[in-house]
Amino acid sequence: MSEEVMVVRRDDLARFIDGRDFTFITRDTESILNVIEARHFFIARPIAEESPRYKQIIPYVAIRNLEDYFVLQRTSKQTESRLHHKMSLGIGGHINPDTPTVLGGLEKELDEEVSVPRPFDLRFIGILNDDTTDVGRVHLGAVYLLDTQSRDVTVRETEKMSGAWRPRAELAGIRDAMETWSQLIYDHYIA
Repeated sequence: MSEEVMVVRRDDLARFIDGRDFTFITRDTESILNVIEARHFFIARPIAEESPRYKQIIPYVAIRNLEDYFVLQRTSKQTESRLHHKMSLGIGGHINPDTPTVLGGLEKELDEEVSVPRPFDLRFIGILNDDTTDVGRVHLGAVYLLDTQSRDVTVRETEKMSGAWRPRAELAGIRDAMETWSQLIYDHYIA
């Protein structure tokens, strides 16, 4: 049986994303989140990955400690082959029926992929839309920033990625090696 993932019909999001092919959205975000909450449903992942009629909703979390960011390097063991070996500023993943909300999916991804000591502050910062790539065309990111007081963050899924703290000032030098969503966060939020 195939994994089921949360999607929203592109038509339901059109007024927010049409004409904004490669962007980090900070206006109308509450309305976008309301549409996601009210209009989402679950379909088989292979269908969602191929059909631009749907946007898969992905919670995406950047981790920061003061002015340093936890940067991930994806390996070829990642499920999404289109992201192999890319650098990433975010932890993210699909939302499944067992955690049927954006925050539920976010907490699941954090627990699965990294260990972050509490306490930490988590806040929503925007929506990612990238219709310029095959991956982006079928995904929509709900972006959160996690501010941690501890640098004791570790990767749990070490076969899929590695991670290290990088000063904000060094991020410009690795921007071209980042996946497009991380580039958007860097360009519109960090830089």
